Amino acid sequence: MQKQLIVLSLCSLGFALTGCQTVSEQTASAPTRTISETAVNPESVDSEVVEAEAIDEASLYDPLAIVRELGEAVDSPRLNADDESGEETQSVTVLSDADDSIWSDIAQSFQMPGLKESKYADLHRRRLTHSADFFGQFLAKADVYLPYVWQEVQARGMPAEIALLPYVESAYSPWAVSHMGAVGMWQIMPGTARVLNLKMGQTCDQRRDIVHSTRAALDYLEQMHAKFDDWLLAIAAYNAGPGRIERAIRANRRAGRPTDFWSLKLPRETRRYVPRLLVTRDLILEAQARNIALPDIDPAIGFRELNLKAPMEVNLVRELSGLSLEEIRTYNPCIRTWITPAHEPYTITLPNEVIQEFSTRLVSVSVRDYVRTRPYRVQTGDTLSEIAARTGASVTELMMLNGLQNSRIVAGRTLRVPSTSENITRQLVSMELGNDYGETIRYRVRSGDSLWKIARRFNTSVNTLRKLNATSNLIRPGEWLTVPVN
Repeated sequence: MQKQLIVLSLCSLGFALTGCQTVSEQTASAPTRTISETAVNPESVDSEVVEAEAIDEASLYDPLAIVRELGEAVDSPRLNADDESGEETQSVTVLSDADDSIWSDIAQSFQMPGLKESKYADLHRRRLTHSADFFGQFLAKADVYLPYVWQEVQARGMPAEIALLPYVESAYSPWAVSHMGAVGMWQIMPGTARVLNLKMGQTCDQRRDIVHSTRAALDYLEQMHAKFDDWLLAIAAYNAGPGRIERAIRANRRAGRPTDFWSLKLPRETRRYVPRLLVTRDLILEAQARNIALPDIDPAIGFRELNLKAPMEVNLVRELSGLSLEEIRTYNPCIRTWITPAHEPYTITLPNEVIQEFSTRLVSVSVRDYVRTRPYRVQTGDTLSEIAARTGASVTELMMLNGLQNSRIVAGRTLRVPSTSENITRQLVSMELGNDYGETIRYRVRSGDSLWKIARRFNTSVNTLRKLNATSNLIRPGEWLTVPVN
């Protein structure tokens, strides 16, 4: 079978997920926002403080309530702002010094000040401990990723509480998406991703990548700490944006009031956000006293990044590693399509136990065979988008594979398509979103497009496009979207 080299062509596939609503060429060239203007997950940057609303007791003992809340980064239960005052407390129960688990190591490095009690803190604590094993199961969600994050936090000399922040943001899920378009276990918005040099290309969204997203989030947090010289304010700025925190500090100074986190008038979500982190920390400290069984997470990092000479089709990774597609996805959550990230450095992340076997088998594979193709004879009525949907490639990838200047094809012509008989892109979408979307294609946003126009063109909904692409309504020319074609 003839094989075709597409390494250099695929290197150009990294287009960013960025945004404005109805887009034009002028908006596409607008300057990128600076770090001082940008929140990582600004769910409530412009929110006002809202007064008394009832506590959502109905969901208190729902095992999925807290995971749903944290995973989607939605606003917390409504509480009376007047009930949030209280004494600042610090847990003193520490895990046994003899305990050599990752939790003992983390607990000995907590540095942030104590929690100021409130009804919300109490509600959050009750949610996490409503059953004997819920908190342990909640912490266990990070079994693959926590050791890496903790190592990076230690290397920077940051408080150990920072390693718990992805629990608050996403329940440590790289696939978490908020209704505002924040993505990944660190819940990073598209604009912030651009500022932090995260690539959001057609083949990989680095906001989901464990290594790259952690680097970006910790960089941002260090900048916020340098700006405010206070870790609670740095955490608050991570949620609401530094501008919102600066305005609150200036207002308190003018009024002669303290400028610590607990004294500032901040958006409701931010006033809940910091206590979430401190409650999680305190429950780890109090685990023995509360008879909470913490999960046994190996402190050793269980995976490694390997450099590749070029992008590689995911199906070949599966063959060389012996891993299932779901396992590959666990260690490479940024992969969005049938091929590994098509921007440098070309890498693949694999669990330690398969690295040697993968490397040994890789020696016998030439670079030109990292992506394999097969011939496909165009039938009457075929369109390039339909062929792309069936083969798991994008229209642009098929154009590159075949040297096409546009998407027009002629019946009887033979095209080169990915040789795998399985639609890897379709399977990845199904794993993440279920099987409700049918076949999908990759669509490049044009000048004048909006999600509403694209949804109407492809007979789908705006909500479906937002969910499929982990985005808000904000798009711009050149961005790539996954679009259902059924």
